Amino acid sequence: MSVRPSPTVRSKRLARELRRLREQAGHTIEQVCVMADNGWSASTLARWEVGDRRIRPADLKSLLAVYRVDDTTAEVLLTLSREARQRGWWQAYGDVLPSEYSTYIGLETEANVLLSYQQQLVAGIVQTENYARAVIKATRPDDDEASIERRVTLRVDRQRVLEGDAPLRPWIILDEGAVRRMVGGPEVMAEQLDRLADVADQPGVHIQVMPYSAGEHAAMASSFVVLGFDDPDPDVVYIDAGTSALFVEEPAEVSAYRLIFDHLRASALSPIESTRLLRVLAREMRKAA
Repeated sequence: MSVRPSPTVRSKRLARELRRLREQAGHTIEQVCVMADNGWSASTLARWEVGDRRIRPADLKSLLAVYRVDDTTAEVLLTLSREARQRGWWQAYGDVLPSEYSTYIGLETEANVLLSYQQQLVAGIVQTENYARAVIKATRPDDDEASIERRVTLRVDRQRVLEGDAPLRPWIILDEGAVRRMVGGPEVMAEQLDRLADVADQPGVHIQVMPYSAGEHAAMASSFVVLGFDDPDPDVVYIDAGTSALFVEEPAEVSAYRLIFDHLRASALSPIESTRLLRVLAREMRKAA
């Protein structure tokens, strides 16, 4: 996989910098709009600062002039703006890609840490093609075959982050229900379990199973993913609610999810025990076929 800056991450970084520069200059959004005299509305500037709207280079230059940013810093931010306006590879799937999922993939593409806890399903980043197809058919019953196959291809393409010279090395915890649930039939499920065990054998990758015997725990309410980045980009927590998604970015809340994940790691089967269980379940699935 060729490493290329994620426009999603660049857009979020630029938005944070614009807000920081305004606050550093001691101006309110309304004051900046008056000082710039470019016809900007307060809502437009606010959307630039949260990354909901891309800023044009000309507007960025005007904004930086109001903040009296030096030439070197201005060039860095203009480069960041250009990178933020590029198309990510996943945007070719815009016809089947909800906006919140597009944001998630953009973040996942550049993350260097991925901590995933999944209750019901195998994490998408390690799903087999057949498992993904069965899940998508079940969760999107109104989609036609072409749309389903586009979604399957997208899910498989996401897994390129696990390849290349600097691959992402995820830590995934799966509830026991996720590895026992019969998705797609015995053969499909056996293939998926073997895939999990194979991925777990890769250096730096950890896959654990949270057994039923562990009882109640802090993440029973929902699945979640923590995405970590190099400085200055802060960590993000992604919570998939099925028809919508939530991104958590407040440092205190992100830290709380990291702590929850640490507790899950301590309660789950060890990576070695988990891999052994996955192999055993795969054999049982094939016997049931």
